[in-house]
Amino acid sequence: MRLLWHAGLVYLCFQVIFSGFADDKIFPEAMRTWKDVDGREIQAVFKGLDGDRVKLEKDGQVYIFPLSRLSAADQSYARNLEPPPSKPLPIAPDASKPPPLSDIELRVAPDVNVALVEQHVVFWVNEARKARNLNPLDSNDRIALVARSHSMDMAVRGFFAHVNPDGEDAAARASKVGFTGLSGGADGQPRLVLAENVGKVGRYASIQVVRRDGKVIRRRIRWQTEAKMAEQLVLIWMATPAFRANILDSSKAYLGVGIHVHREHVFATQNFF
Repeated sequence: MRLLWHAGLVYLCFQVIFSGFADDKIFPEAMRTWKDVDGREIQAVFKGLDGDRVKLEKDGQVYIFPLSRLSAADQSYARNLEPPPSKPLPIAPDASKPPPLSDIELRVAPDVNVALVEQHVVFWVNEARKARNLNPLDSNDRIALVARSHSMDMAVRGFFAHVNPDGEDAAARASKVGFTGLSGGADGQPRLVLAENVGKVGRYASIQVVRRDGKVIRRRIRWQTEAKMAEQLVLIWMATPAFRANILDSSKAYLGVGIHVHREHVFATQNFF
């Protein structure tokens, strides 16, 4: 008997069980300019790929034509935008609590390149902004330090919130590490303006439990890639109104992303300035 746990998609920041990806994806929905191989341009909305054909919508009409007719740059762009399959994945009962990994399993687990996860998060955030004609955010190392410290703190002290057990919010934590970016408030007084998103996903995509005579004889783990971890984080942030608003805030110019891995958990913090 085999039991398949899909933890990567369901163990998310606010403990809601998902059987697939949110309908409102981070993938562009706004009008953009597409070029064909002859340099001709069309203003249209990307509607997806159908095999080797691309679907673009203009004035309410969907046009389907070979992907090869697009310029090389737009072919690559379209392939990167294609959403994951929407077919629900099988989910085990109570999948919001994925099985913990043993010390032995953790010792043989592939290392997670946290810098790569952070880079992918920045990429997908900026794709979401560009799709809505917003300026991309510049990655800022000083803000990232604030985010990384908070992700590590959540993992080490076992909490999941914007305010840590010491009562410090993002602004207070930023001041502690020397970030002093200030902006005038509505009352005319200077204030530190840092918006924040927090998230948590699983380190693995699924665990296949093999039993014999009622006993577990082995577990087969399918590990998450750094790109998939980042994609899941941004998808869930975009599906959460307050977090989505932070990502799409036109007044923000800088972004810091901090990832921390603790056993089977991947903690994430975004700070916007």
